[in-house]
Amino acid sequence: MELVARLSETLRVVLLLICSQGTPSYGRLPGSRYYGRDAGIVFPEPSPSPAGARRPIPWYPNAPGPMFDPSPPQNVTALKDDIAYLHCIVHNRGNKTVSWIRVSDLHILTVARYTYTADDRFEVIHSPASNSQSWILKINSVQPRDSGRYECQVNTHQTDPITFPVYLSVFVPTAHILGSAERYVDRGSTINLTCIINFNPESPTEIFWYHNNKVINYDNRDSRVSVITDRGSITKTVLLIHDAHDAATGTYSCVPSHSATASVRIHILNGEKPAAMQTNGASTTVGPCCFYSLAQLVVVVVAVVQLVTVVQLVAVPFLWPLSPP
Repeated sequence: MELVARLSETLRVVLLLICSQGTPSYGRLPGSRYYGRDAGIVFPEPSPSPAGARRPIPWYPNAPGPMFDPSPPQNVTALKDDIAYLHCIVHNRGNKTVSWIRVSDLHILTVARYTYTADDRFEVIHSPASNSQSWILKINSVQPRDSGRYECQVNTHQTDPITFPVYLSVFVPTAHILGSAERYVDRGSTINLTCIINFNPESPTEIFWYHNNKVINYDNRDSRVSVITDRGSITKTVLLIHDAHDAATGTYSCVPSHSATASVRIHILNGEKPAAMQTNGASTTVGPCCFYSLAQLVVVVVAVVQLVTVVQLVAVPFLWPLSPP
C-alpha cells in the first residue's frame, strides 16, 4: 500500500508540473514541420555546405509527393525545321517516373530516359549524375504537324498521374510580293515592289533583294535603288528603283532569313502597248471589241454558215413553183 501511495503522489506532482507550464507546445522532430499557435508552417533551415556557405533548398521540404515547378514556359513557339525544347521541372520526384505524352494522339514519347516512339526526332534530356530535376523534351526539325499540347506526367497514381501541359506552335514563315507575278513598267518610271513577310515570331534578322540571282546593292547613296523596311510581327519591305531602263528587266526576289522566297518578273517597255499590261501595279487592258482570238473567229464563221443554211431551207418551198418544168 505504501508503494502505491508513493506512485500516486509522484504522478500527481508530474501532472501539477505539466499544468503549471501553460499550453504545451508540439514536439520538434528532425526534418519535420514546426507547428505553434498562429505560427503556421516554418521550413527547417538548409544544411550548411562543407565550405560553410548556406545552401539553398531547391525543393519544397515535407511535400506530400512530386510537384511541378511552375516557372518553365507553357507556350513555346518555333519555326519550321528548327529545334524545339519543352521544359519540365519535377520536385520531390522520389522513385516516381516522368513521361512525356503527345495529347493529340495520346502517344507516349518518352518514359524516364528512354524514347518510346519510332520518330527519332524526339528525345529527352536529363542528367541523373547531377541530380537534375529537369526533364526536357527535345524535338528536332519541328514541323507544323507537331503543333499542339504535350504533357509532362509523373505516375503518382496508376490511373491518375499529375501533369504539366506545354503548348507548342510551329510557324511556317512566308513571303509574297504584292501584285501579279509578271508585270510591265514603262521606261523611265519607278519600279515599286512590296514584300510582305508573315508568320514570324520575330522579325527576320536579314532581308535581301535579288535581281537575276544577284544581290541588289542599295547602300550606295548615288544609287537609283532604295529600300524601306518596316519590321514587326508582320514585316514589310519596299524596293524602289527609280528611272527604270532596259537593264532593269528580269526577275526580282525577296529573300528574308528563315523564310520562303518570293519572286516577280519585270518587263521594261519602250512605248509598246501589249494587249495586257501592268504599269506599277495598275492593270491596263485593251478592250475586247478591238481584238478577236482565233476561237472567237471560228465561232462567228460557224454561226454565219448555220444562218445561211436555215435561210435556204426556209426559202426553198416558196421558190419551188417558180422553178421551170
